[in-house]
Amino acid sequence: MGERTMAVRPALVAAAIRMALGRGWDPHQAGPAFDLDVTEDELAEMLGGPPAYEVPFARR
Repeated sequence: MGERTMAVRPALVAAAIRMALGRGWDPHQAGPAFDLDVTEDELAEMLGGPPAYEVPFARR
């Protein structure tokens, strides 16, 4: 509870795929999962501005 969340839109998915390809991911090569670590600055660049986070409230 209380974790930051954000909407994942197609443009963000496309940017993440381009970034993964640039970092060596080969979607045609079988193997383990590819970990893509993204910094806040990289995320802002992919989104074209700072991310708009939502923080869900804990239900009581």
